[in-house]
Amino acid sequence: MAKFHVKRTLFGEDQKSLVFRGSILEGDIAKGMAIKIPVTDKAIIDVKIDDVVELISHDTGEKRTGLVAKFLDEPDALEIVADLNVADEDLVVE
Repeated sequence: MAKFHVKRTLFGEDQKSLVFRGSILEGDIAKGMAIKIPVTDKAIIDVKIDDVVELISHDTGEKRTGLVAKFLDEPDALEIVADLNVADEDLVVE
């Protein structure tokens, strides 16, 4: 189990993926793992990580980690997860 702090969630360049931008708080995170996003106290959405990338701010040069989730054949799932607007949250990754 790992923990990831999501600073902000953005659409990928292809508009069919989301990038959870932030930093790893504990453990290791790799492609194939799942981000656990709580929707309610009892409901959690698992979002599969398709890639882990390093992001660098053009303004400050600050480095962040990006967890990329692709929704190529699932536009409804993309919309649901995007609408959650995950930001400034610590999430479990398994």
